[in-house]
Amino acid sequence: MFLVPEDLQYWHRQSSLKVPSHWVFNKPIQKSQQDEREYRLIRLDNGLQAMLVHDVTADKAAASLDVAVGHLHDPASTHFPTSCHMWAT
Repeated sequence: MFLVPEDLQYWHRQSSLKVPSHWVFNKPIQKSQQDEREYRLIRLDNGLQAMLVHDVTADKAAASLDVAVGHLHDPASTHFPTSCHMWAT
């Protein structure tokens, strides 16, 4: 997810004793009128952004990860497996 300059005003810092500090995107997220799930976009101090989705009808939890790199980002050394080999094990 990319930061759009006009959206910078919607990021607000959250901090508490129970949860590490992070940023929360407060602009309403556009979704279908039939979609009853709740969405929240957060950004951690290390730059990682996550979309949190709450579905009261779900009986299971899941997670997904999108890593925006490819084989050209692999280490130059051939001693390290590529990320696709690590996930395949």
